[in-house]
Amino acid sequence: MLSIPVGRVALERFAGLAYVNLHTDGFTEDGGAAALHGGNDTQNLTYSTLGVRAASRFDLSGTTVITPRGRVGWRHAFDNATPTSSLAFAGSASAFTVSGVPIARDSAVVELGLDVSVGKNATVGVSYSGQYGGGYRDNAIQGNLLWRF
Repeated sequence: MLSIPVGRVALERFAGLAYVNLHTDGFTEDGGAAALHGGNDTQNLTYSTLGVRAASRFDLSGTTVITPRGRVGWRHAFDNATPTSSLAFAGSASAFTVSGVPIARDSAVVELGLDVSVGKNATVGVSYSGQYGGGYRDNAIQGNLLWRF
């Protein structure tokens, strides 16, 4: 993608496409009349994401650099956004369907982070990421240490 410098900030548009395939093997529980049986199952979901990233760089000394960064975008889920599973009580021929929490069809995605290089080989960072849509919220804070050798 094309990076556009705006003063000390670099802006970059981005687009992404992700395909998620989840396969679970069948199972049969032990434990009496309430034991469950589930057959093999496969769930598929495709996402697209469009947005913009921004980053800047501040040199504090010869080896210390601070890099604030951010990202905002729109994510769309295609296919069936409600996961389901077909189950039956062990020993019973009649199955029933259990639905999971639906995945938001459209959501906003955000990320804010700060990286600090400490020396020539090490960078430490912290970031927040969130996804908001359809009554659904997903929040995460992540720390990292990068050591180049």
